[in-house]
Amino acid sequence: MIDKRFFEEISQQISKILPQAEAAGDDMKRSVSSALQKGFARMDLLTREEFEAQLAALARAEEKIDALETQVAQLENRVQELEASKG
Repeated sequence: MIDKRFFEEISQQISKILPQAEAAGDDMKRSVSSALQKGFARMDLLTREEFEAQLAALARAEEKIDALETQVAQLENRVQELEASKG
């Protein structure tokens, strides 16, 4: 899921904005962090690592598609040459 530092940073920012949260201390920070984690978990978000892995997989797929398109074009040319030589 999402990096814990992300939730800690958000929790700290909320604590700075809300003086009540600062007064409540660590317990409030844990509650806010937990609520944020649950909310983000329901959103089915990707981590940066998962996103980067998907980008890499997409790049590999695009390279393979390009190679296959080149092969298809070469095969089409061969078929045309064979048809022309028969003609």
